[in-house]
Amino acid sequence: MIDPRLDPILQACLSRIQVGMVEAVDKASAQLGLLASSTTSNAQRQLLMNAQFDLQRRTNALNQAFAKELQQRTDKDARRKASGGAAYAETDWDSLSLVDNAQVERNVIAERLAQSLAHECDADFKALHDHLSTLLDDTLVEHNPLRPQVVTYALLEALSHVSQDDEVIKTLAQHITRLFAPTLAGCYQHAVGQLKAQGVVPAAPAMHRQRGSSGASSTSPGQIHSGPRSQSGPLTSPGQLGTASGHGGSQGGGHSAPVPLDTQRRAAKALSEMFGVAMPGGELGAGGSSQSGWGAGPSGWGAAAAQAAPLSGNAMAAANLTALIRQLNHTPAGDGQETQPTPMGAGWGGTSPGTLVGPGGSELFGLQMMAPNLIRAHRDELVQASGGAALSQMVIDIVAALFDQVLSDPKVPPQMARQIARLQLPVLRVAMQDMSFFNSRKHPVRRFVNRIATLSAAFDDSLEGMGPACLARVKSLIDDVVDGEFDRMDLYEAKLAELEAFIDEQNKQESAESAAVAALLSGKEADLRVQQRYMQLLKRELADIDMPEFVREFLTQIWSQVQVMAATRDGMDSPLSTRIKKAGRELAVSIQPKGSPQLRRDFLIKLPQLMKDLNEGLSMIQWPEEARQDFFSKLLPAHAEALKAQPPHDLTTRLMEQQLNKVDRLAIPSRDEAANDPLPVMADNLEEASTLTVVTALSAEEVQSAGFIPEAALPSADDPLDIDLTIGAAPEDPTLSELDINLDTPPPPTAGMQLVHHINKGTAYQMLMQGQWKRVRLTWVSEGRTFFIFTHGHQHKQTISLTGRTLAKMCDSGRFKAFEQAELLERATARARRQLAELSSGKTAA
Repeated sequence: MIDPRLDPILQACLSRIQVGMVEAVDKASAQLGLLASSTTSNAQRQLLMNAQFDLQRRTNALNQAFAKELQQRTDKDARRKASGGAAYAETDWDSLSLVDNAQVERNVIAERLAQSLAHECDADFKALHDHLSTLLDDTLVEHNPLRPQVVTYALLEALSHVSQDDEVIKTLAQHITRLFAPTLAGCYQHAVGQLKAQGVVPAAPAMHRQRGSSGASSTSPGQIHSGPRSQSGPLTSPGQLGTASGHGGSQGGGHSAPVPLDTQRRAAKALSEMFGVAMPGGELGAGGSSQSGWGAGPSGWGAAAAQAAPLSGNAMAAANLTALIRQLNHTPAGDGQETQPTPMGAGWGGTSPGTLVGPGGSELFGLQMMAPNLIRAHRDELVQASGGAALSQMVIDIVAALFDQVLSDPKVPPQMARQIARLQLPVLRVAMQDMSFFNSRKHPVRRFVNRIATLSAAFDDSLEGMGPACLARVKSLIDDVVDGEFDRMDLYEAKLAELEAFIDEQNKQESAESAAVAALLSGKEADLRVQQRYMQLLKRELADIDMPEFVREFLTQIWSQVQVMAATRDGMDSPLSTRIKKAGRELAVSIQPKGSPQLRRDFLIKLPQLMKDLNEGLSMIQWPEEARQDFFSKLLPAHAEALKAQPPHDLTTRLMEQQLNKVDRLAIPSRDEAANDPLPVMADNLEEASTLTVVTALSAEEVQSAGFIPEAALPSADDPLDIDLTIGAAPEDPTLSELDINLDTPPPPTAGMQLVHHINKGTAYQMLMQGQWKRVRLTWVSEGRTFFIFTHGHQHKQTISLTGRTLAKMCDSGRFKAFEQAELLERATARARRQLAELSSGKTAA
């Protein structure tokens, strides 16, 4: 599954790149004429003039083509599956196709341009790549979707829409790239800031296998690193206890060589520190009497096991364990035989559904198990089949403790918990061969179990609505795991992909129920793109007209929205659109000097109608009252100053008339013309009033039908939150910040401003509405992540829609948070550690 933080960061960076490219193209268009007039070569002058002519004539086509090509190339790299080898190891049919000389030359030019860009922003790109590699799970520079080569290749492809002359294309590419280089460095810096703000840490540099040298060690997943290593640090690389397993997929159940004793000691110490349990007292790789640990006899770390083999290091032991698990997988749970548990602490029950009890019969947290713990029920058989090594017993007991918590988790519905219970033994088999299961959030098995739990939390009742379909699908996927090669990582990867596809299909079905709302909000987002493009056109034309800066900003940023909305509602040529356009012109004229009596008289006659039109237009877009008052407070002194100023020269007046006529001739772009334009980036300071109001200006009927929550309806950020959500008498989720659980990546945010960048469709969240916390499910997100649609309930489903800015403000104020404060296995780890600590203290007291 792609990291949910990746797409928002990429889209924000792409938006900045596209805006920067538009500005670079405009600058190049202006500079080419100056360069042509100053050159002494007739041929060069003609080339520059041809380039300027083609660029000015096809500017819009260039910008649209660049945006489309950049998006396609970025998407391809962002969704590329990480390769364990060098970049040339990944080959597709496109790379094998024949190319002509012109294409080869174009590739050479693109690489040279990329080198010139890289020279300007090398340090910034390196910082970006180090952080972005964490989200991509790929450290190869050649796979980075934001590398300079992606930009230059997209630019050259877009320039082919401007001219067919190779020399013109080359000239334009050189000048545009030179002007664009500083912007790209700024884009990289802003992206790094976003990544750091979301808690992304730089990835370690990629290490590749040495080619052509014998005996070179490999650092690919599933192999033991042979270099120096801390003796007590946690396991942070996949498959450190296996020589043929890891995230990439184990090809079999056993291993051909025993694991070094030193590696086993490190593994045992890491598990001991993570779960707060004592180190095994005897030899890790052999049986013997226990000197310390969780007690003597069968349940102690040093339990007698003749000729024990290292964990997953003996092919015969691995085969025996796999065979036993297959047999137990097809043995009905609770076959009528009473099983005596052999827990890590004496007197710890937990083999069948019921209350978990600790030493002396005391209840542990009052949690009810929803399915039998098969690992505890068959512990002796599992220990014997695994070879009986102390580390094997440690792993078996820890996985059993984890499933005690998984099967009693209050946020997993009982029906789904019973399905997850069927994964107990396959998960144990994976943990025995791949210790990274315990500390890697990216581990396929860990992701598969966590995703099932997260999906089930999105349904209030697994027996209603889409719950039965979800339960049936999960049961089918677990059937495939239990009946298949459950020690192969690629099986879990495939089932996880099938689960994600099912979730997407469910979301599409649920989105169809609110198709009208989605169409309405998609149209609003399209209007935002139209307004963005029209604003840029107005900004370019109004730049040379003499007027106060606050009026220029108002006409370009605010009044352009009024014009777009009037044209969308009533048509381009409607009386309302004509009057709104005329009002913008009259505003620009009203602040010009009016020294003569005739000019003052005309101004005073037109002023009431002008103010009426301005107020009507601002009400259409629901511009905030505070911003409106601030604008008029500046406009009044400007009018007073204009009445006292001397009239301009006739030539100046005629020139301004021509400029305003040119502005009047600007046509509002269509939605299709602006379809590939970037959307504005949300401001970092949410307290500032939004200038982009066209997306939120819904009518009262639209607000009611869409269940829309306007930003103005949110309570003040200073209002106290005295309501919290509780589920029965269950304890709150433990958070990883409270415990020293050393996993390979930081947990995704579950609350606060950064949560808005991590929300996923089909996932459950908590939203404070009308003074009550409600569980909601995200079902639809607009293409540009401007709008979000949630649903609440199943029998009487309620649709809730809001803008990304409103959602961000709710996250920031604590009125929106994740339903799961930590993923299932992280919650289980934290609770198991607390439980083991209580058992340890109880045993010491006894």
